[in-house]
Amino acid sequence: MNTKLILFVSVCLISVAACGLATTQDSLKTETPPATLTAAASVRIPNATITYYDITGSSLDELRTQLDLLGPVGSDGFKGDATTRWFVRWNWPGYGESSCNLHQAIVSYEIEVILPRWSPPDNVPTDLVIKWTAYVYALIEHEKGHVEYVVDRHPTVFDAIKNATCETADAEAAKALQAIRQHDIDYDAATNHGKNAGARFP
Repeated sequence: MNTKLILFVSVCLISVAACGLATTQDSLKTETPPATLTAAASVRIPNATITYYDITGSSLDELRTQLDLLGPVGSDGFKGDATTRWFVRWNWPGYGESSCNLHQAIVSYEIEVILPRWSPPDNVPTDLVIKWTAYVYALIEHEKGHVEYVVDRHPTVFDAIKNATCETADAEAAKALQAIRQHDIDYDAATNHGKNAGARFP
């Protein structure tokens, strides 16, 4: 049985960086670091897998250089610091045949969020860690917007399939997927890829 796979790489590529940050009291050389500096180690985005690429540095310029060098490239060729990739698959009994059962269609998704990760070296300035951490959370909130919309709207693909015919179901599913894709484009345009909400580094 054939399976239809649609891949969309959401161009939520941020021109400045963030990450899931792991810090410790010793590395910060402070007695009571702010809670936000230690909380990022447990970063989770529901319904998504987080993939990290590691960067190094102890200054704004060094971090920015690493991000520019190692940041992911989106499907449109834009190179940024982070991106969300999502995959929607569908299948049904009799897929590709003139006789099928669309009401037993199965629609599933996979979502991956790619983020930079920085482990602050000893004696790094605390204000740099604070700046990075604030950016992390702004970036995560932006990426969650992409993830949550896919999760909320992917059932529209199933609706499109079951209301179609065996001959048109594939095309109707693709149309429903295009609406989700367009939301990603509009969302990034409206938020300036998250920068309007603080996803900006340095």
